[in-house]
This record gives sequence, structure tokens and C-alpha cells, in this order.
Amino acid sequence: MSNQMAERLVRASLARFEADRQEAIAIIELYLNNPMGVAEHPNVVGEITAAITRLAEAEEAIGAVERNFLSTEPSDDE
Repeated sequence: MSNQMAERLVRASLARFEADRQEAIAIIELYLNNPMGVAEHPNVVGEITAAITRLAEAEEAIGAVERNFLSTEPSDDE
């Protein structure tokens, strides 16, 4: 696989994780900033905690991609 293709695949994966992160933040903010909707939802705490879990997973994945595939410093293997 060419370096260019590998970089595109890594960047596409990173974009997907960033989209997951943004979606989780939007859901959390929606619940926290919309008191009318929250009052009507029977499991708001469960929904918020699920979104926080998705947020944490996305942020961890973003960090892993950045640490392992987007490093500008030479690795020990080089």
C-alpha cells in the first residue's frame, strides 16, 4: 500500500472518530440546554452517561491515532 493511501485511510478513520466525538457533545449539550425535553425524557441520566461514554471512547481513539500514526517524530523502528 502506498504511503499516500495509508495516510488517507488514517485521516478518514480520524475524521470518523471526530464525527463521533462531535455527535456525543451535541447530544450532551442538547440534554443539558433543553430543560423542556429533559423533563419529558424518562432516562435522561442514562442517555447522558451513554453519550459521555461515546465521547470518551472517541477521544481515546483520536489520541491513539494521533500518537501512533500521525507522529512527526521518527519512531524507534526507523
